[in-house]
Amino acid sequence: MITAILMATAVWFAMGPKRTQLSADTTTTTAPTWLKWAWVPAVLLMAVMVAGVSGGLWALLAVLVAATVWKVGADHLVRRRCMRTEREVARACRALAGRLSVGEIPAVALEQVAHDTSILVPALQAQQVGADVSTALVGIAAEPGCGGLAPLAHAWKLAVTTGAPLSASANAVAQGTSRRARLSATLESELAGPRASGRLMGFLPAVGIVLGQSVGSGPTHFLTRTLAGQVCLVTAVALSCAGVLWSEAMANHVQKQALG
Repeated sequence: MITAILMATAVWFAMGPKRTQLSADTTTTTAPTWLKWAWVPAVLLMAVMVAGVSGGLWALLAVLVAATVWKVGADHLVRRRCMRTEREVARACRALAGRLSVGEIPAVALEQVAHDTSILVPALQAQQVGADVSTALVGIAAEPGCGGLAPLAHAWKLAVTTGAPLSASANAVAQGTSRRARLSATLESELAGPRASGRLMGFLPAVGIVLGQSVGSGPTHFLTRTLAGQVCLVTAVALSCAGVLWSEAMANHVQKQALG
């Protein structure tokens, strides 16, 4: 019972929200990476002290599985958010290019487009207070999924500095962001198969255990009731989790390289 509580605590910490500290001036700071995971050895040590080596191994098993599931799920959510942002960036650039092509001045076009797409609101705010719009666009471009705005920032700065027309540059940026958004969606679709295969490979050892149990060899007794079996189980789970994370990392690398 105590071991189960400790494992549940480990899972909650592994998959729970980030710990933040709110100061008096409402500034939020995030703890360093090493500090966020400092609880892991504490939980494992507590499990060993309360339930022995066996309890520590079960707690480690729970941490490995929870951390892997959390990492894969978090990466998936990040990719989905980036794809949505890229589509919004492409839509904003197309709208801006369209308004500039019919003769609107950049300031008016930015104001109109920013009212329809929130991605350009920081640039509009900079314009309203007399700040540098191109600098604001560079700041937006640093956000995940907004990299397509970097060329627009350079074109905007060039137009302000030299008086060059912005319409042609904005149209080229709009086409580029649209192509990037389509490429990102295509890559996500094409890499879905390899990602699924990598995750499936992580479950194959469990299938082997079920098959062994079905033919009467009794692997579950060895893996759950003996210390040597528990060590083998934790090692196998660790290797399976490493394999899943490795396949995810390879897919992420391919996607990043393709997008430049």
